[in-house]
Amino acid sequence: MKKQFFIPACVLTFAALAFVLYALGHPELSFPWNAQMTHILYGVYVDIVVLLFVLAFWKKTDRIYVMAIICELGAVFFLVQSMLSVFPKGESNWYMPLALGLNCVALFLNAVQKKRSVNHGEKE
Repeated sequence: MKKQFFIPACVLTFAALAFVLYALGHPELSFPWNAQMTHILYGVYVDIVVLLFVLAFWKKTDRIYVMAIICELGAVFFLVQSMLSVFPKGESNWYMPLALGLNCVALFLNAVQKKRSVNHGEKE
């Protein structure tokens, strides 16, 4: 376990739990921006915490794996955003193409890593 990732992940998780408990006790408070921006900020926060926990327990040191994980987290984030967002008539859902694009990038990075490991004679 890598403490440089695990400790910030634990601190951010504790801060999120404290925020939720505070927010449940004070429903009259709100953010000055719209709900869509709030959902984006929540998603980015969760993605960062998940990434830190993954990196804390990650055994491989290859950077391509980390980039693939970041792309997959982004794909999941934009996929959830596309399901939560309601767009006015005539406006298109641009979250779904972003999710599919990030997923394609992650698949490409995984294929590159697999080819590199086969070329170097490593086991998967």
